[in-house]
Amino acid sequence: MNRDENSFAAILKECQLLRALIDHLPDFVYIKDLQSRFVLNNLAHVRVLGATRQEEVIGKTDADCFPPEMASQYLADEQPVLRSGQTLNRQEPVLDPATGDIRWLQTTKVPLRNDAGEIVGLVGINRDITARKQAEEALRQARDELERRVVERTAELTRTNASLVEQIAERQRTEQALAEERRILRTLIDSLPDLIFVKDAESRFLLLNLACARQLGADRPEDALGKTDADFVAAELARQYRADEIALMESGQSVNQEERTQHRETGDLGWSHTIKVLLKDEAGNVVGLVGVARDISPKKRADEKLEALHKQMLALARQAGMAETATSVLHNVGNVLNSVNVSATMLRDGIQKSKIASLAKLTALLNEHTADLGQFLTTDPRGQQVPDYLHQLTDRLAAEQAGWIKEVETLYLNIEHINKIIALQQTYAGVAGIVETVSLAELVDDALRIHEQAYVRHVVRVVRDYTPVQSISVDKHKVLQIVVNLLHNAKYACDAGARSDKVVTVRIGPAGPDRVRIEVADNGVGIDPEYLTRIFALGYTTRKGGHGFGLHSGAIAAKEMGGVLTAHSAGPGQGASFVLELPLHPPAAHSAADERQ
Repeated sequence: MNRDENSFAAILKECQLLRALIDHLPDFVYIKDLQSRFVLNNLAHVRVLGATRQEEVIGKTDADCFPPEMASQYLADEQPVLRSGQTLNRQEPVLDPATGDIRWLQTTKVPLRNDAGEIVGLVGINRDITARKQAEEALRQARDELERRVVERTAELTRTNASLVEQIAERQRTEQALAEERRILRTLIDSLPDLIFVKDAESRFLLLNLACARQLGADRPEDALGKTDADFVAAELARQYRADEIALMESGQSVNQEERTQHRETGDLGWSHTIKVLLKDEAGNVVGLVGVARDISPKKRADEKLEALHKQMLALARQAGMAETATSVLHNVGNVLNSVNVSATMLRDGIQKSKIASLAKLTALLNEHTADLGQFLTTDPRGQQVPDYLHQLTDRLAAEQAGWIKEVETLYLNIEHINKIIALQQTYAGVAGIVETVSLAELVDDALRIHEQAYVRHVVRVVRDYTPVQSISVDKHKVLQIVVNLLHNAKYACDAGARSDKVVTVRIGPAGPDRVRIEVADNGVGIDPEYLTRIFALGYTTRKGGHGFGLHSGAIAAKEMGGVLTAHSAGPGQGASFVLELPLHPPAAHSAADERQ
């Protein structure tokens, strides 16, 4: 082959590569002349115009494909680009001619200039930001179309070579057209923000756009040609890229994944969403790959911060929920301690005022008359009063003893109640996180015992309405935490209400074939309907002095056990009920994924 033939073949090959690149892009790419007529379109754009081949849309305008209003707007947008060389870059809606649906596109339009710098048209890029999955499907279809076009172009080239001498003038014109197309396509891919590259079977760069070169740390795309990722990024990353590309070329399965990246100049690690597909020659042999990568580092950093914040909020909610239970326990122990203090004070005052001191005085008087005790008791006026005084003193001391015994018994009962509350809380705290089979009625009764003294002191009557249900497998500590908090809130709701007959009703019953429910209902202050949707939010509370952690942590604990906590109220003054619904057995999916929450 002579020099012209070599030049033509090189230009043709590069044009094929560049044409393959734009036909693989999920974006809509097109070129218009000064009259806004289509002169070149990639496959994705041909399809969105309702055609199947580029020849069907060549020479047409937007008025031939879209409603008049939209076509007029597109024409008005393109005039500043064609007249003054302004660049258009914005988001805009379009009508899909095939489905009639409105989709949003990221549109970029730049002027197209000839060698003299004159504007001869424009290059447009539309990125469909409504359906990325459709773009991936378009890329797959574009790959199939590329293979078909390679076969067709190969056959066409064979026929052209048969009459090479006769068609030398036509070939020269074709060479010029291919050179122009190469320049246009090169301008196009260098304008894209995504990293675009073509590699051979050894993962050496054959072609890359300006964005990809800058990411690697090269001043120009040409500086990276023939090199591999190992020349630019850390060895571990380069090995991973190479392993992925070997797997792609061996299996034929395209790569569509998130992967780590490294900026050559700064050394910073980031993330990209990368698509890699096979590149084949005319015979169908794998000769390399085509790749498109998009930087998603800002999104990943935002996701990591959001996840960390979410874990921190859940940890605070759990701690607050446990503190709520401990506060209830301490509050009720404090109520009993008030009674202990009263009993201790009465015992102290009784002992200080006791007539035992009078007995000591009588004993001293009798000791003075030991020698003539009989005569003293019968003849001495003071002695004659001793028997009657002893009788009165005996009655008084007996009454004092009875009072002391009563107070001691009260004191003992109060201390015993304190011990029971503390022992109960220690029992549940000791099994936190352990799932075991328990009686729901016994567990609820334990929660009621913690509040027993508080309910008596606040004159709140408890009604138990238990329907027999089978035992459940559950984390006892979490259920106690929720029920204690609900009973605590119910007592305050009754205190805040206007009723003198304060009643809290606790119900247990089935909630389906494999679920049970615990309901705590009060006839207290009630809840405004607008608050029912916010009452479980972190930090939200309607009670003065409340911190809004109890119900939030309770709802989280219920969800972790495969259940749900809900609130119901007919409105202010109508009381409220809270229902905890739980499965008979913990869900199979409740595992380390929930613990990480």
